Amino acid sequence: MQVEVFSGEFWQASLMRQLLAEHDIFAYLGNELLSSIDPVIVSTTVASHVALKVSQADSHRALELIEEYNNSEPIE
Repeated sequence: MQVEVFSGEFWQASLMRQLLAEHDIFAYLGNELLSSIDPVIVSTTVASHVALKVSQADSHRALELIEEYNNSEPIE
């Protein structure tokens, strides 16, 4: 079973997917193709947001990593 661990704009979800991949967690983007279309053409909120999904077994660790990333201080 797949679990949604993040929802956001295409670039944000891609960044989170890379973060998870660096920790050996496979994730895929739902609605990836539609969301990568030019935002001028596709201007609906549904099309501009992507769901990042992982296996249920990896969901707890994935959520921890995403939370840790979101709470980290920017590098100056």
